[in-house]
Amino acid sequence: MTFDELYDKIKSGDLSKTDAKKHFSLDWMETASRYILDVNRGMRTNIPEIIYGEYKSFDQTIELTSEILKEHPRVVISRSKFNQEIADSFKADYDVIKGENVVLVGELPKQSGHILVVSAGSADHPVTEECEIILKAVGVNPIVFEDRGIAHPTRVIEAIQNGIEKDVKAIIVVAGMEGALAPFVASLVSLPVIGVPTSVGYGFRAKEAALTSMLASCAPNLTVVNIDGGLRAAVVAALIAKNSHA
Repeated sequence: MTFDELYDKIKSGDLSKTDAKKHFSLDWMETASRYILDVNRGMRTNIPEIIYGEYKSFDQTIELTSEILKEHPRVVISRSKFNQEIADSFKADYDVIKGENVVLVGELPKQSGHILVVSAGSADHPVTEECEIILKAVGVNPIVFEDRGIAHPTRVIEAIQNGIEKDVKAIIVVAGMEGALAPFVASLVSLPVIGVPTSVGYGFRAKEAALTSMLASCAPNLTVVNIDGGLRAAVVAALIAKNSHA
């Protein structure tokens, strides 16, 4: 349960003052098998629990996910190689959204606010999809436009117009190659723009080119996360949107 969800429950009378205090107490720090789970983190950060699954075994991931779900309505598993197996293990008892880079297990929170996500090409889809799922997990509505690279700049205009009409609070731009889409989008709006450079491109140091280019941009409203860092970009953008509606 995140802080927003706890507040809503207290406000509606579904949770007593005593039970609410318990959510903030050290009693919420518990041991699951040989792993220490900080199940109070979602309360402090207003972000659902995220398990980094890249180097965890299938059994470790299932155990951690199961323990967290005892106290929280949802868990995100990031960068696991067992996405399909994880989805199959929980789909009978929980809602599951499976992407290439991430799995969301559990119910979606109440959605509020909008974030625009624009990608340069179809090769950027796994990271774009990750942004979309994480935004939903944090409780923000994603507006996604894919394959809008500046090889044909007018393709970007529709996405920007749609975002402005929906009153988005920030824009995530996912792009590989030279990463030029990010500063171009930033030049069109009076909004925070978060660039996500992807490891997509040709030739010498191709996997780093978009990062270097975005970091060197003169667009002052553009900030940049690490290569393929869709999860971080989505969390930050979601918090911008949620705090704007607070």
